[in-house]
Amino acid sequence: MSDKFPATVVFIQDDEKKVTINRGSEDGINKGDRFLIYSIGEELFDPETKESLGMLEIVKGTGKVVHVQPRLATIESDKLSAPNKTVTKKKNPYSYIAYSGYEEEVISGEKEVIPFEDPTKGDKAKPI
Repeated sequence: MSDKFPATVVFIQDDEKKVTINRGSEDGINKGDRFLIYSIGEELFDPETKESLGMLEIVKGTGKVVHVQPRLATIESDKLSAPNKTVTKKKNPYSYIAYSGYEEEVISGEKEVIPFEDPTKGDKAKPI
């Protein structure tokens, strides 16, 4: 599979939480596979030897394949937000003091998918 990568991002959904790449089941991709989405930055050189260290990979995020076609795969970001927290103050029913409240922290809500960071057509994708 390594000779077929990196793949290229060919479509970005409006919410930027999913991208589609130009590789699919014919290239060995399966639902659930993880990918790194990145763009290619500038070539970096060792300041001492002046040798090329390679092209800088600018990470846009990671994701899992959620849909596979023969020559396409859709990848959804796997970065999730923290659940919502609510702090409420309640009166302590066992206290004789006018206000001897205590705080109760309630974690509610579901984690939400965080979009890829500024994905663009032509970005690269490789298995991780």
